[in-house]
Amino acid sequence: MVRRNSLSGFLAAFFVAAISASAQISAPEPDPLARMRQAAASVQACSASEISACAQAAPKIIANALGASPLAENLRRLTDEIGGRLTGSPAMGKAADWAVAAFRDAGIDNAHTEKFTIPHTWSEGATHIQILSPSGFPVHAVSVAWSPATPPGGIEGDLVDAGDGAPEDFARMGPDARGAILLIRTDVLRSFGDLFAEDLRNPGIIERAVSAGARAILWMGTREGMLLSRHLTGLGQDGSIEKLPQAIVAREDAQRLARDLGAEQRIRVRLDLPNRIGGPAEEQNVVAEIRGRERPNEFIVLGAHLDSFDLGTGALDNGCNAALVVEAARDIHLTGLLPKRSIRFVLFSGEEEGMLGSWAYVRTHREELDRTDAAIIFDEGSGRVSGFSLGGRLDLQPEVLQQALAPLNSWGVNRFTEDAVLGTDNLDFLLE
Repeated sequence: MVRRNSLSGFLAAFFVAAISASAQISAPEPDPLARMRQAAASVQACSASEISACAQAAPKIIANALGASPLAENLRRLTDEIGGRLTGSPAMGKAADWAVAAFRDAGIDNAHTEKFTIPHTWSEGATHIQILSPSGFPVHAVSVAWSPATPPGGIEGDLVDAGDGAPEDFARMGPDARGAILLIRTDVLRSFGDLFAEDLRNPGIIERAVSAGARAILWMGTREGMLLSRHLTGLGQDGSIEKLPQAIVAREDAQRLARDLGAEQRIRVRLDLPNRIGGPAEEQNVVAEIRGRERPNEFIVLGAHLDSFDLGTGALDNGCNAALVVEAARDIHLTGLLPKRSIRFVLFSGEEEGMLGSWAYVRTHREELDRTDAAIIFDEGSGRVSGFSLGGRLDLQPEVLQQALAPLNSWGVNRFTEDAVLGTDNLDFLLE
């Protein structure tokens, strides 16, 4: 998602690869942009024993990042020309080609792809919901990602209000849920916490619906203004097809259906999901590397996921950060300096389907993981970078990050959280 201040990621990657001494972060200063180069000239980011290349790196990286850059054009090509990049789709293949070319244009000659296998490919057909009785209205809906297809001609059933899908709602419905198409109510999504809560609750609802014998689920959209957004139904996915046909109904349409059900109308609907599902298929991560000068077999990973869902162009989640990782490679390469350790830039596929690409990466590179000193992943959140989630590694804050980010003190990038984020590609590095 949006990362307007990308310098913190660049410098964190470079200096975690280059340093071992500590430094003290001072309080944020006013007018940060005007003071950037002055702050960068400080040698606080290097130990007294470090060679001069370390002291030279910060102002050069900052000057490259603040100067003329292809970042916006790279993002335009990725989002406006290629668009949504569903894992396993032709668009995702074009995105991988874009990434390899962008890294090579940035001066990283050894950019390449690494293949892995996903369990299924998936794409949406012409999703359609028809109200059979009483007289209906047009219902706007999209299929849930990785939902199974319905049989040709769709499925029919009574629409039953399943409330929030809690256990007590299924107890209330009793036998009425069997053979029915369930309408699940939701709250408006306003924050990342709301999204995370939705990911945690939905798998339980699906299990209860399967156990109750429901035929399908219609989820009330969580965005207002008839905005439809496609995603999976929870954490812990592995690229498998969902257990029940499921669609997301535009919030206002779903609310109207709920009002009619509340007025004790019997509503019968036909749900047609002619989704296209394929068997195991080849997918690919994109990997590029700046080789370290002294410890080339020790690594820092700077990564982001390249895939997206397909209703939009995937600009915020996560095209901007894919372009950011390419820009980091360019800005570091243009300094003409080499870090002590190797910096590996990775654009993962399959993140939206359960972090499949990062899982493939850590399995492929398992023998290197003990020599991987850090993995810095850009995905969740919006706005400028204000710090990092440390994944429980409290030792990193005083010993590494304060020193690495010292040239950016005035930008206020010194706010860290101790949590371990579960919903993006850092998770596989934590687990392995």
